[in-house]
Amino acid sequence: MITRRKNYTKQAPTRDARKLYIFCEGVGTEPSYFSFFEGLSTNLEIITVPPESGTDPLKLLELAKSKLLDDDSRFVMDYRANDSVWFVIDTDSWEKEGKITPLRAFCAENNTGFQEKFSEVKPYSAWNVVQSNPSFEIWLYYHFFKDCPNPDEVSSYPSFKAFVDGAISGGFDFQKDSVRVATAVENAKENFKCTSDGKPGLFSTEVYELAEVIIPFVRQHLDRLKGKMR
Repeated sequence: MITRRKNYTKQAPTRDARKLYIFCEGVGTEPSYFSFFEGLSTNLEIITVPPESGTDPLKLLELAKSKLLDDDSRFVMDYRANDSVWFVIDTDSWEKEGKITPLRAFCAENNTGFQEKFSEVKPYSAWNVVQSNPSFEIWLYYHFFKDCPNPDEVSSYPSFKAFVDGAISGGFDFQKDSVRVATAVENAKENFKCTSDGKPGLFSTEVYELAEVIIPFVRQHLDRLKGKMR
């Protein structure tokens, strides 16, 4: 049985470490999850940016512009180092309100734009949207469960978050359960379904795409942590 991390000191990233800028809706759950991977590798720097003036996708887009694209921006995107931006969003009511499509269009446009400007850089997805339906908690769920949730069981809880808290004994522990990320990738991909317009279907999440970027940098560290956390 895996228990809480002990005696682990985070490592500072090197100057040329690849940077992942993660803009998320939540101020607690998502930052707590991704903080687990910070400092596991000196070659990867994870910068999680919680919302400041609103949680809808377009507010996150404006925040990313101010942090990365304005003349006085705080952060710098180095495409030569394969830096990338990730918008971690929930389906919520944003799809019906038309606030996700513009965000995806912006990312697609910027992926084309930077490639035209930095033609020597091998093409890659620098601007990304990973959407969870109904919420980020479905990603946490797949750390433990191979099959997608039973809708009847979900409906007996006041919220999907409450369902996941009930399904995982003791609730998700960000200090130890995040080490199961490779299992979550496998389960999320196995249960991923799209709607007729190509969006994540119910109980589907694209967060595995971000996890697949992180894992190669931290795999050895995760294996080592699994050995210590018993």
